[in-house]
Amino acid sequence: MKTNNQLKSLSIFQKAILSLVATLSIFLASVKSFAQSVPEKVEVDVNTGGDAVWYGQPWVWVVGVALFIVIIIAITRNNNSRA
Repeated sequence: MKTNNQLKSLSIFQKAILSLVATLSIFLASVKSFAQSVPEKVEVDVNTGGDAVWYGQPWVWVVGVALFIVIIIAITRNNNSRA
């Protein structure tokens, strides 16, 4: 076995590093699997006051986009009176 001969030729320091890396890899794999477990169901209500902020209202966005389009049209249209 080539792998067995390679392990025999390693120094003590290299074997210690190899075993440390293997142990750390197994530990990190178990931590990863533990982190993926399903936690208990937690419900959080971020809107505690009941009042939404002004920029969260859809009509504000509609008015803002319409105003933006009107401003862009006014700036970019060809005005022949200045020519």
